[in-house]
Order: sequence, then structure tokens, then C-alpha cells
Amino acid sequence: MIEIKDLDIDLGEFRLRDVNLSIDEGEIFVILGPSGAGKTVLLETVVGFFPPKRGSIILNGNLANDLPPERRNIGFIFQDYALFPHLTVRENILFGTRYRQIDDVEEKFDKIVTTLSINNILHRYSKTLSGGEQQRVSLARALIMEPGLLLFDEPLSSLDERVREGLRDELRIILKKMKQTSLFVTHDQTEALVIADRIGVMYDGRIVQIGKPEEIFNTPVNEYVASFVGVETVLEGKVASYLDGLVVVDVNRVKIEVVADVPVGERVLLGIRPENVTLSVVRERKSSSARNNFIAKVIKLTPLGAVVKVNLDCGFPLVALITKQSVEEIGLEEKEEAVVSFKATAVHVIRQ
Repeated sequence: MIEIKDLDIDLGEFRLRDVNLSIDEGEIFVILGPSGAGKTVLLETVVGFFPPKRGSIILNGNLANDLPPERRNIGFIFQDYALFPHLTVRENILFGTRYRQIDDVEEKFDKIVTTLSINNILHRYSKTLSGGEQQRVSLARALIMEPGLLLFDEPLSSLDERVREGLRDELRIILKKMKQTSLFVTHDQTEALVIADRIGVMYDGRIVQIGKPEEIFNTPVNEYVASFVGVETVLEGKVASYLDGLVVVDVNRVKIEVVADVPVGERVLLGIRPENVTLSVVRERKSSSARNNFIAKVIKLTPLGAVVKVNLDCGFPLVALITKQSVEEIGLEEKEEAVVSFKATAVHVIRQ
């Protein structure tokens, strides 16, 4: 088990503050945040590049604050993989075993290269490898050293989207099969969702929320987390009343019904994910089981491949995502009116 308690790092121009997290054995913990949030600084502090100003790093029950990097039994996979160009794949993978004894190294080598499906490239040099192959070789080099903790600094960020999609699924499978405790940082929400057992959202040097992927994406704790994980509509309102067991929130004099336990008079933020909004045109208005139904003006249509982002004015701003086919079928156009619907249960309530 890995524990980080009250960690504070001061680098002058940047500071990590009050970082607390724990990683269970075999768990994949992902730090998710934008560029400049402090993700890489956290990894470099855990591995021993920066001494903490305050707090503690505990590895397998032992305080590691003053241990040099080579004594922490931590593997580190960088963005550029850092393979040696003058060595073959086999030599790259076994490089660390020159300096540290690994029992049954050949047996473990065979198991790792088989698991990673790189048996057929062991004779090649890194400059001849694709990005995906380099990623696998870098992972094999780290795994053979049997690290107690494996750190990943956005290892898929330099790959094209098609390769990344396949590798992120594969990476999780491999890490779970090897029972490898891992700390992984990324700015990519989909990557975090696919790979993580748990996620910590980092912003401005602090971890602002920790939870399972579904908790982070469905119940963000504040406006920043909500907006970062794709809750594109965040509205400020005031609880006005109760109706049929639901809470009625006044947003710009428009009433929105939600499921919550919040007293009348309290100010709240409402988060609505764009995929939870349904649209139809006024001339074909259909009955809906959703409690929230509004006539809205279509402000903008933005094609995003197979889906279209729709900006709406319902008396409050709202964003929806619908398929390109649906836009064509219902004849949705800018400056026209549309019927907007979303369920009371689809609204996430954040108390202020």
C-alpha cells in the first residue's frame, strides 16, 4: 500500500498543497487534471526527485521521504519512453538487471514479453519501432524490475488516436494481470475512465476529488470538477419549493425540478451532462416522461464527427449532444425553436 499524507512541495513558481491519497496493492490510481495542475511534479516527488517541504510518502509501511530514488523500488515510464537507441529491444528490457539482481530473470523475461506480445521484435532497435511498440518495450523494461509502484507520466499522449484507443484498453488488462500497483497521470478524461480503478482530480496543485470513475464523472463535488469532466451546463440557482417529492430550483426565474435533499432558500449549482438532454422540434412535439420540458432557441450547431453539439437558450444556457443523423431527421436548424427535455434524476446538484 502507498500512502501520501499532507504533502506540500514548494518549487517557487509552483506548489503542491495538502496532497492526500492512498493506493492499494494492485490498484491503478489515475491523477486526472489539465496541464499545469501539478501531476508530473507529484510523480517526481513520489519517485524522489524533489524533497517534500511538509508531509510524508509511505511505501509499503516505510517512510520514504529521505530515500534516494534508487532505493524506493519505483518504476517510471516517461512520455517519450526513454529507450536506449544503441541497444536492441532485448537489451533495453534487461538493462536494469545489470545493476540489480532479479531472481529467475529469464523466466520472468519470457512471461513479460509474451504477455506484451513483443516476442517477434526482440532483435530490433528502438528507432525502428512504432510508438505502440516503444510503449510496450518501455513497460516491459519497468515490469521486469518488479517495482512496488509503477509511475506513468502520460505515456500515451504522443500516440495517434487510433493507437491510443487500443493501447489504453490493453494497458489496463496487462497491469491487472500482473497485479501491478500503479500511479498514472493524464489530462485525457476517456483515458482515465478506461484505465482507472480510482481517480483523483487535480487542480492548481491540489487534489480536489477522489473516487471511482463513475463517482467522478456522475457526481462531481464542485463546479471545476463538473466542467472539467464534461458537465458542460453548470447553472446557479436557489431552491424555491418542493413538488411531488422533487426539489424545485429557480434558475433565472425558470423552474427546474431535481432530485435532492436541500432546504428551501439554499443556493445550489446544477450540472447537466449534454448527453442527458433530448431534443425535438416544436412542430413534432412528443409527450415525455421527463419532468423538465422547455421551449428553447437553437443558438449554435457544432458538428463533432458523428455527433453535433447544440447550444440552446431556454431562459438559461444549455448544451446538448445528439447524433448527426438525429439533427438531419428532425430538421434542427440554428435560430429555430426546439423542445428540450431532461429528467430530474439527470441533474446533479452541488451545494454551495
